[in-house]
Amino acid sequence: MPIPHSKTGIASFIIGILNLAGLVVFLMYTNYYLNRSFTPESIIDAVFSSIGVGILFIIILITGFTFGIISLFQKNTKKLFGVLGLIVSVADIIIFAVLALAFTLMSPGM
Repeated sequence: MPIPHSKTGIASFIIGILNLAGLVVFLMYTNYYLNRSFTPESIIDAVFSSIGVGILFIIILITGFTFGIISLFQKNTKKLFGVLGLIVSVADIIIFAVLALAFTLMSPGM
């Protein structure tokens, strides 16, 4: 009987890919929103929506990363999707950290 893939590993991989796609869509939306009208109100709206989406992004990221780790410790399952899920989650963390740092350094108060 062949060894099945870990369902939590598959979930980790899917969450990581969707999280990465969501980050790209969010950045495109924020760029459009800020370029559309550059008023103090639009900046405040963009900042508050960025904070909310950032918190959601981190929660989903932690969930995908946790699923990837759990899948590595499951017995009698393939570890491929768990490892891929962890790789995508780590890439998401790095991209998120770099973008957060870049936006922080580009803020008007710096």
